[in-house]
Amino acid sequence: MSTQFPLKENSIRYSYGLLALFILFCSRVGAQALQRWAPVNFLPPFEDWQSGALPYELLLAFQIGIIVFCGLIISKFSNDNVRPNRKSGIIYLLIGAVCFSVMLFRLTAGLTFAQDHVWFSAIIPTLFHLVLAAFVLLTGHFHYKFGKK
Repeated sequence: MSTQFPLKENSIRYSYGLLALFILFCSRVGAQALQRWAPVNFLPPFEDWQSGALPYELLLAFQIGIIVFCGLIISKFSNDNVRPNRKSGIIYLLIGAVCFSVMLFRLTAGLTFAQDHVWFSAIIPTLFHLVLAAFVLLTGHFHYKFGKK
């Protein structure tokens, strides 16, 4: 017999997973900035942290925006201020699944047949795109599971 937690407890439980993914992403942004302005030997070089698709300053601006947006989502979950919506869940799940699949292909290609291509061989950015896709998938799972049919 499974026990169903009240919605409040479920939203708080989901906030822990979202927070873990958020911390991973923030660590990436921080490590990349550190390597840009005060490099250390124990981290990969700055160039390994990005694919070069965007200039770093623009990338950093987007990353800060993502951090703010994800922080707001986590705040809603942890304060039980999120209202599940099944249609939103489907949209989140579709977007997350597409992003996750593309990044998984990118990672596989970069580790095998496309090692010489700069975008495919950018392993660290790919891993953290997987983290962001997982954040979207987890958000979508909550909305889909607890939203009204």
